[in-house]
Amino acid sequence: MLPEETSLATPHNGESHAAAWTQHLQRRVVRLLLQHDETLFRNQFRLFYTGSTLPQEPLWQQYDRYLKLYTLSNDLLNNIMPSIRRSLSLKAEHQRLVEQPPLRGNIDWGRTLERSWNEAPGQPPLEFSTRLRQRSLETRENLLTVAILQRYLKELRLTREEPFLDEELSIQEQRILVSAEEQTERELAAPYARLLAEQAKHVNLDELSQEVATHLPPGNSAYRDLLAWWQRFQNFRLGRSIDLSAFTLNSERDNEKRDAWLYELWIVLEILHLLSDNNLLASQDVQIATDQLQSTFLWQGRRFRLHYNRQLNTASGYESDWQNSPATRPDYAIERAEPLEIRHKGELIWREPPVLLDAKYYLGNLDGDNTHLPIKKLLGDMTLLNAHIGMLLFPQLPEQAGNEEAPRVIQQANKQYNSTGASAQSVHLYQLQPTQSLDDLQERLREILDLAVQHLPERPAPICQGVMLDRDTINASNTLQSSQLVLCPKRHIGPHTFDVVNADTDCLQNARLCHVIDQPILPPFVVRAIDEKQLAQQTAQLRQRGETLLQLAEQNGDEERAELLRTRVINGIAHVTEQYVKQFAKTEDVEEEFERWVFTRHWKHDPSCLTQTNRDSLISGEYIWKAFQRAELPDWAAPAVQFCRTLESELKRRFYDPRRRDFRLQQKFTLGTIPYIYQNLRTEQYNWNLLLQRVKDSGGNDNELEVIAQRMCQEDISRKRNKLAHGENITRLLAAELRTSIIGDGGNPGILLWVVKNVSTR
Repeated sequence: MLPEETSLATPHNGESHAAAWTQHLQRRVVRLLLQHDETLFRNQFRLFYTGSTLPQEPLWQQYDRYLKLYTLSNDLLNNIMPSIRRSLSLKAEHQRLVEQPPLRGNIDWGRTLERSWNEAPGQPPLEFSTRLRQRSLETRENLLTVAILQRYLKELRLTREEPFLDEELSIQEQRILVSAEEQTERELAAPYARLLAEQAKHVNLDELSQEVATHLPPGNSAYRDLLAWWQRFQNFRLGRSIDLSAFTLNSERDNEKRDAWLYELWIVLEILHLLSDNNLLASQDVQIATDQLQSTFLWQGRRFRLHYNRQLNTASGYESDWQNSPATRPDYAIERAEPLEIRHKGELIWREPPVLLDAKYYLGNLDGDNTHLPIKKLLGDMTLLNAHIGMLLFPQLPEQAGNEEAPRVIQQANKQYNSTGASAQSVHLYQLQPTQSLDDLQERLREILDLAVQHLPERPAPICQGVMLDRDTINASNTLQSSQLVLCPKRHIGPHTFDVVNADTDCLQNARLCHVIDQPILPPFVVRAIDEKQLAQQTAQLRQRGETLLQLAEQNGDEERAELLRTRVINGIAHVTEQYVKQFAKTEDVEEEFERWVFTRHWKHDPSCLTQTNRDSLISGEYIWKAFQRAELPDWAAPAVQFCRTLESELKRRFYDPRRRDFRLQQKFTLGTIPYIYQNLRTEQYNWNLLLQRVKDSGGNDNELEVIAQRMCQEDISRKRNKLAHGENITRLLAAELRTSIIGDGGNPGILLWVVKNVSTR
């Protein structure tokens, strides 16, 4: 609405530097409010004006008059006056007359007959006594309405005559005043207004308002709305407030404090102005409440949130972890629109820290060199709020050699030892002057926003990346580490942030140290097996570590969580097994047996053969199966897991993956999916037809699919597979049953061979 200024202000002759800057601050703040109050702030910024009294600056008074008219005219002319016109106050009067026909009033026959008898006894009456009821618009309510309209019209004309506003207001804004003046003149041209115009010029509005308020009947009334509007119109002020908690432009304090707060307000309005001009925020992004303004905005293609607080003790939603600490009140905070939070059972464990900004308006008896106190205060606020980056904004800064405009940075020199995970704090000093050109000012604001978002990176979701500290490590002190210590990186907090935790007492138990405590995962585990006995021991230990979580999920009926845990346990066992086989085993004979006697061309030469990963899985499982025959081991989970993983992978690869968008499954596709569909054909007929169609499309025998499904149900493959993830030992018999079902034995082909031959991967 307002034309942009090429320069925010130029000092007037004879004014002191500080006084000139103060006036320029006031001028720019009000210009920005005029420009954005209706569109960006949705007329909510009027909270700033509540309960204020006007300072004695002529510039302020001119803007005050305009803002008052601009803000309140619509309510008066477009809401209240139409209601008054629809229900004008009328006064009923009764007048006694003596009339000859034709008569205007109602005949009072008693008086008429008495009069006729006294004047002409026995003659019919020629004159009649009548009562005439008249309605008059000359009421106190209508008189008040006309008097207020006259006063409002006078204010409009005074405002339009201000030479300052003629220069500053845009053509559109001047048209608003002209339109309001013309509409008010039309209201005063109404018959009732013309009737009361002269009388209204001489009334005492305060006394008349009190009289009307006293005599108004209870309930809703347009005149009651008019009285409330007139009260707001009289009390509407920019400037200073006696109530320090009120949201006004200035508070009833000394000028230094008032100007400092204006400087803060000016900066946040300039930031919002910059963002609005570049279409980086919309009116719905801005939220205004008492003592608080916040807005989400777009910068560098990402969304952030700007907080501005006048009196609040915290910069954002961040909960300080300090007890009995002093209150903090940084002026501004910038954070990501959705900052990362780590919570456990509603308790905040960690929250992504904001970037803090503070503004100090040091003029007069404080010079630009006096920055050490605000630096100390901001560093304290940053520490209390766990922030690492802060910015201080001043109108003046000490000159710097070589480049006066470059921001100063207060940070650690890193000449002394700091712990690896500690995040260094730094404070950046910027100079923002009310007398800067708009281009220079906006360029500096862009630098500030760029720096803020540079230190608000996108953060990965918390995930366990723990590494066991190996107790076999040799160091100069010959100190042996506990076998249960885990190095726990926290990439979501910082690239070099980590803790050393205890796998038994902290992992998935201590929410403060373990940020993935609610995830269905297993604690970190060292893989080291040099013989079959160690392999069996490690697979048993791995299953035991997840037993408690798995049982709890199954008891609670949380099948999704239970399946995630089973998958992690099974994949862990597979990793241990494959690593051992890769390092210590010779598997050429096993591979030759699979290729020659079991799968023939479907092993690796057919377009629909097994994948290399599944071939490796099957080879490692078969090798361990044969190796375990030579040892008396209590746990046979390692080979059984490899057989089940191979079958599950190939079923998913051939049945589900080519038609994944068509299936309507309640859970993930696992070894139990096909048996479940077959056993529930009444509700799963659609999915069963998809399975049949996959066999037909592959050129296989779809009639045999039912036989395979029956076999999977009868041989209980899914239940046995799930049992592999539990903590009890897996017997040789169970492993043998799974091997026979999946691979086959003694001329009896297994399910895997049928799947490979009858279902393609396309």
